[in-house]
Amino acid sequence: MSAPTPFWPDYPVIDDPARPVWHFGPPAQWMNDPNGTLWHDGWYHVFYQHNPGGEEWADIHWGHGRSRDLVHWEHLPLALLPQRASGEAHCYSGCTALDAGGTPRILYTSVQAEAGRPGTQVLASPTDAGLLGWNQDVAAPILELATHGGPAFDGAWRDPYVFRTEGRTFLVLGARLGEESVIALYENPDGGLRRWSYRGIIHRAPITETVFFECPNLFQLGEKWLLLTSPVREAEWASGTLDLTTYTFHTERRGRVDESDSYYATQTIVDPSGRTVLVGWVQRFPKGRGWNGRLSSPRRIWLDAAGDLCAAPAAELAALRSAEKVFPALSLGPAPTSLDLPGDHLHEVELTLKRDPAATVRCEIAGVVIAIGPDGVRFNDRPPVAHATGEANGLAVARVSRPVNENHRDKHGSGDPCHIADRVHWLLDRSMIEIFVNDRAVYTRVVPFPSTPVAQLTASGGYARLLAARAWALRPAPPVMGF
Repeated sequence: MSAPTPFWPDYPVIDDPARPVWHFGPPAQWMNDPNGTLWHDGWYHVFYQHNPGGEEWADIHWGHGRSRDLVHWEHLPLALLPQRASGEAHCYSGCTALDAGGTPRILYTSVQAEAGRPGTQVLASPTDAGLLGWNQDVAAPILELATHGGPAFDGAWRDPYVFRTEGRTFLVLGARLGEESVIALYENPDGGLRRWSYRGIIHRAPITETVFFECPNLFQLGEKWLLLTSPVREAEWASGTLDLTTYTFHTERRGRVDESDSYYATQTIVDPSGRTVLVGWVQRFPKGRGWNGRLSSPRRIWLDAAGDLCAAPAAELAALRSAEKVFPALSLGPAPTSLDLPGDHLHEVELTLKRDPAATVRCEIAGVVIAIGPDGVRFNDRPPVAHATGEANGLAVARVSRPVNENHRDKHGSGDPCHIADRVHWLLDRSMIEIFVNDRAVYTRVVPFPSTPVAQLTASGGYARLLAARAWALRPAPPVMGF
């Protein structure tokens, strides 16, 4: 089978003041799941689900971009195109992995045009050292339901993700088995990524609770294993242990990756320093604008001592900063305190708040209300993503209780060691905001544009103070056409 010819779609020219200008996305049209993220030969690569012919989901290809620094991106030719001659209708989600010889390979779910025919898992190989062209071996799938060696999944069987441990190579994917949604595990014996043996089901839930485990990611993070899923609701994480004797994953802690349903379909990159970088698809932009969908900003992720997921914007994003503005410390009360922010609708803000355990501090920016208090953290009018635990220093994110880290507690300045210091960090890119509270509660949302670029803070129920605040205007970093 000959390699696909790289090509540029005839994208329309988009002049939309609401379109984000430093979050990565295609020049126009539809984007959904990030796929196949990797670090290779000095480049961060991101592939993604893409309809080059329209701004709604249809005719799914894989788009492709690369970056030296996670900030400035270069558009590359489309990587995967539906192979019509082989009956392929869509190239669904998947991953990239290095084979035993160190060559990157794409593994993805191939969906056939024939009605009722189940998808297959397909391998694609690069045609050049720059990973610009790819040869999709649709005619010789690496996994088919009829011969996969496992139970009779009902046809919903997709989104392969490869990981390695103890010198062994494994793959997980989502599936439906009777009245359950499951994550199935396979093993490759030689690192060549072509032959796979079914090993079992490592995670399951009744379909009345979870419709499907889309885009499962399973990898080691520190001393624990982390399972990320997109279960047709907010993306979720579970940390615990992986037993490769019994092929079981044991959940010890769990929560939401992001508290918003605008964030979905995770992928990770491990760079040469060993840092794990997370990206996701940001959705729910208005229709009819010639584009739809963006990637989140890259996030550094880690597990704390309790095994809970933590996240912060990647340090490289600081390269976008300009025009720093520092605000004085001040007391907060029921009357709104306004912070006049630089950068209009492109800015970044870091706040440190001091409060006693009974106080609630509210911050409103771009139509999003962040409330931090004795009942935890709330965004807008959603149920709390953190709730009371019976401890004055308790923080519970996504219904998992944990103590606030000691460095969040202020033991100086107020004379009261029970005061709590909270950190709020957000990044606004026109119609898109990402908010981080204490590196734990994260919220991504599409916001109205234009919105008022002023933050308003209020406090009630006890002592509260803005301890420190810095803000920066952010420069645009629109992707450029490469190749």
